Amino acid sequence: MFLSLFAMPSDSAPCRSLFLVVAIAVLLASPGASGQGLVDLLDRARTGEPAFLSAGADVDIARARKDLAHAALLPQVSVSAAASKYDRNYHTRLPGFPDANDRYRSASQQLNVTQALIRVPELMAVRQSDHVLAQARHQHDGAEQALKLRLLTVWFDLLAARDNETFATRQLLTLERQWDIVLRGNALGLYSGVQLQDARARLEQGRADAATARAELAVQRSQLELLTGPLTLERLPVLVEDAELDGLLTDNLDHWLALSAGGNPALQAALSAFEAATAEVAKQRAGHLPTLELVASYSSNGQGAGGFPGQAGYDIRQGSVGLQLSMPLYTGGGQSARVHEAVAQRERARHDIELSRRQAVAEVSQAWLGWESARARVAAGRQTFDAARAALLQAQRGLARGVASDFEVLQAEQQVLAAQRDYHKGRYDQVVATMRMRASAGLLRDVDFAALDALLAEQAAPTAVAVRAAAMETVR
Repeated sequence: MFLSLFAMPSDSAPCRSLFLVVAIAVLLASPGASGQGLVDLLDRARTGEPAFLSAGADVDIARARKDLAHAALLPQVSVSAAASKYDRNYHTRLPGFPDANDRYRSASQQLNVTQALIRVPELMAVRQSDHVLAQARHQHDGAEQALKLRLLTVWFDLLAARDNETFATRQLLTLERQWDIVLRGNALGLYSGVQLQDARARLEQGRADAATARAELAVQRSQLELLTGPLTLERLPVLVEDAELDGLLTDNLDHWLALSAGGNPALQAALSAFEAATAEVAKQRAGHLPTLELVASYSSNGQGAGGFPGQAGYDIRQGSVGLQLSMPLYTGGGQSARVHEAVAQRERARHDIELSRRQAVAEVSQAWLGWESARARVAAGRQTFDAARAALLQAQRGLARGVASDFEVLQAEQQVLAAQRDYHKGRYDQVVATMRMRASAGLLRDVDFAALDALLAEQAAPTAVAVRAAAMETVR
């Protein structure tokens, strides 16, 4: 645990309190973003991130197309009606027949019912729609995993940028103090002109580093707002010091590779796409087969006059039931071309499966190696921080005894700050690598965000007065 880095013998309690205060000051004394936790940020990202919302729309589209495919196998019922008014004049071409005029109305209604009995292409389309819907759902799952991972990555990049900005700001203060020391010492002949120029150069570089760190912090905040929308910026939380990160990831690489093979969303989507392409081949081949339909109709017609002058009106009611067989004989080679196209698409889908499988293996392997690298950097960072802390303590004691200079104390403080910044960056990378591993296997859940929220804490930053008071207490 990180707290063990601060463990000191009981007779050096002031030293322990000093380093604890300095460490917390470095970690917390910077402006940050937010009283919002990761769970809240995830909820905001879900409601506004375009790529994720687009994937959700694709699921709705696939669901509608499935309903459309089923509709082709259900009864098709239509009804029609018409009403007309006629003004008819008769003029015969034979002499002796008078002209006639009729005014009458007519009305007609018709009900048609068609039920598919044998339609193999439509049956294949229904099966295909199931696979297309499954593919869309897997792609939506993949978009959600990508959104979660991107949010976590940006979040911890923001924390790292905050730490770096804090380090750069405090380093600039240290360099300014060093510049004052060298400037006064040069006037007294204690430091040479070369040393003065070197201190000036390091001061200017420190100012540039601080400006760069502030810009990077602003960039990372904007990256977070791309996912969540505008945020009220207050203070960023910190990763609790006693968080045991090694326990976040268990088992070995082979275990995670097996999980990814069975749960990687992109791979599962590729498998569903292959099944959909296979169904498309069957559907196009079925285009050569006959179709059989049950057709039925009922109609009613009536009009007020007959077809010739003097004829009475009539009413007709008629019903029919029958079978309708259709058989494609020749389509100009179009159906065969559609079959060849479907076969080629199936082969492409087969290759996409292998591509997705290789990408899944690469993602898991890279995440695993990243996690191991981060864990090693965390372990090294603990030792580096411990050594830097001991060097600072020695310099402070030397200053109190007159055998060390303020310049040496300031250099030791810089080493402590840099070691702590690098240690924190390793911890962030360890968390992100763990979540990257889970995302590759499709296992990054909302509960993981809640668990990470439990590892983050918002605390008030100690003031510079408190840090300096602890330092003076140690020197005494």
